[in-house]
Amino acid sequence: GNLPYIAPEVLRLDRFTPKADIYSLGMLMYEILTGFPPFHDRVHDCHLAIDIVSGIRPTIPPDLPDTLKYLMEQCWDNNPEARPTSAKL
Repeated sequence: GNLPYIAPEVLRLDRFTPKADIYSLGMLMYEILTGFPPFHDRVHDCHLAIDIVSGIRPTIPPDLPDTLKYLMEQCWDNNPEARPTSAKL
């Protein structure tokens, strides 16, 4: 996979569920809404992986609608259980 789209639990080698795909969807939303891939301004290396696992996420532009910001933030929550289900989306 492409590092910015990989869920933190996958990077930690924890057990993962379909919620890892919800994380990836949140990152894809970011790219679609901003026109830039997540972490486009960073080297995709072990330092980025550590930051992702620590909860660092791309900066959301302030001009995006709040509902979309909220949805992205839910999708890329560090806790997989806090992410919405595909049915809820």
